[in-house]
Amino acid sequence: MNELINFLLAKDQIFTTVILIVLIIFLIVSIMMDKLKKYQDLDTNKAVDLMEDSNAIILDIRTEKERNTGFIANDMHIPSANVKNKLTDLDKDKKILIYCNNGSKSPHIAGLLTKNDFKHVYVLKGGMKAWLKSNLPIKNNTKNKSKIKKISKSK
Repeated sequence: MNELINFLLAKDQIFTTVILIVLIIFLIVSIMMDKLKKYQDLDTNKAVDLMEDSNAIILDIRTEKERNTGFIANDMHIPSANVKNKLTDLDKDKKILIYCNNGSKSPHIAGLLTKNDFKHVYVLKGGMKAWLKSNLPIKNNTKNKSKIKKISKSK
């Protein structure tokens, strides 16, 4: 044990030791934050199961430009920048599945909702990219037509 301490505190190892300590702290904080979050991450299969509940709200928080590439049918679109001002448009007692483009913005919005007493908040892990990768159906709006890509659900 003394050898390890001497190695870590050696002048030529200080930078490495500091980096190691920072990474350990980051890992601990990350684990603690994951345990404290009040929403649940869902993969695409579990998200499809949740959507079978007719009372569930599917919330697309992407920009209009991202949404124009396709969206999940029967969803509600509120860009992430506007969600805070539209909280009253959402029912706090319904299940809410949030999705963004790649899953990076949804946790922030899920945290906002849970801090405002929303009880059943879920995040689509991987966002629309995961949805598309799973070959699940999307709806596209174009100026001339609206079409649905229909692909069967796989479990």
